[in-house]
Amino acid sequence: MEQAVNLWPLIGIAAIVVGFVLRFNPVLVVIAAGIITGLAALMPLDVILEKLGEGFLNTRNLPLILLLPLAVIGLLERHGLKERAQAWIAKIKSATAG
Repeated sequence: MEQAVNLWPLIGIAAIVVGFVLRFNPVLVVIAAGIITGLAALMPLDVILEKLGEGFLNTRNLPLILLLPLAVIGLLERHGLKERAQAWIAKIKSATAG
C-alpha cells in the first residue's frame, strides 16, 4: 500500500531562505534550520544536538584546508610574485620562434 511521506522536515529549507533574506548570521541560520528540521522529523533534542556536534567535528579541519593556500598565496604576492610573473611573461613574449 501507499505510505504517506512526512514533508514537514522540509520546513528547514524555508528557515534557511528566510534567515538569509533577513540577512541573519549564516552560522546561526544553519544551526537553527538543523534544529527545526530535526524537531519537524520528530527527533529527540539530544539526538539533534549529537548530529550537529558530529557534523561539526567531521568538518572542523575544512577551514584549514581552505585558508592555508590563501595565506601562502598572500605571502608570495607580498614578496613579489606578481612582478616576477610579469618579468617572466615579458621574457617569453620577447622570445622568437627560430
